[in-house]
Amino acid sequence: MKNAIALVFPDTRHRYCQWHIMRKLPEKLGSHAAFNFGLKTSIQSALYDSQTCLELEMKWGQLIEKYEFSDNAWLQGLYNERLFWVPAYLKGVFWADMSTTQRSKSMNAFFDGFVHSGTTLKEFVDQFDNTLRKKVELETTADFNSSNQTIPCSSAFSIEKQFQAVYMSVKFKEVQKKVWRMILCNCILISKEGSISTYDVLDEITTDDDHVKSVRYTVYFNEEEVDVKCTCTLFEMREILCRHTLNICQMNKIHALLDKYILDRWRKDLKRRYTVVKSSYDDL
Repeated sequence: MKNAIALVFPDTRHRYCQWHIMRKLPEKLGSHAAFNFGLKTSIQSALYDSQTCLELEMKWGQLIEKYEFSDNAWLQGLYNERLFWVPAYLKGVFWADMSTTQRSKSMNAFFDGFVHSGTTLKEFVDQFDNTLRKKVELETTADFNSSNQTIPCSSAFSIEKQFQAVYMSVKFKEVQKKVWRMILCNCILISKEGSISTYDVLDEITTDDDHVKSVRYTVYFNEEEVDVKCTCTLFEMREILCRHTLNICQMNKIHALLDKYILDRWRKDLKRRYTVVKSSYDDL
């Protein structure tokens, strides 16, 4: 797959399923005496807490040395392929919030009720049209609801109102979650050079096992261009602003964001081209 994708889709980024790799840890390393006593946590920390490639490489080196894994072929293979699965190397690329194959596997459910194991090829062609038509109907209904229902703002933050006016409901709810969690961030101005200010943002992150940890991010704010950038790169990967950048906007009394932060992808006032694509031989 890797070779074929590079050949057929040379301008795309290909990544491995992070979940499939991590679920192999017990199988590959479970026999190690320290697996449940620091090893597993060290691996997860190196992967998920490293904000830069340099930090990942440093932590990985310490990990290999501490647990004497210099001869472990599996870990060495993973490290050699790190550009395809380690979060620090995948920042800055839009992934639509995907790090696993979960979204692609949902295509199985996409055809539920329309095709089954005994469906013939001719029946499949007809049912494929019906499936697409149903999908478009559901999206049209969702678009209608987004245009005719207003989710109340949860704050007096003017940027939240800006998103409320243009974003479809499901995406505006995501924005609201970021607004709610701004309270978890502690922002400190570190330096100012010309129009660019640098902030340290200490954030409280709750892990899957309900453990709360503090993570430090850096946010750069350009006052002249009203441009903001965070080292968490949430906007680059998911095209939605993180709570760290929203906090800095509020601190600098920014009442409206530039258009580049309002993505057409999430707007409720645009007609999606694929909803009028020909889905059968005789109608739209």
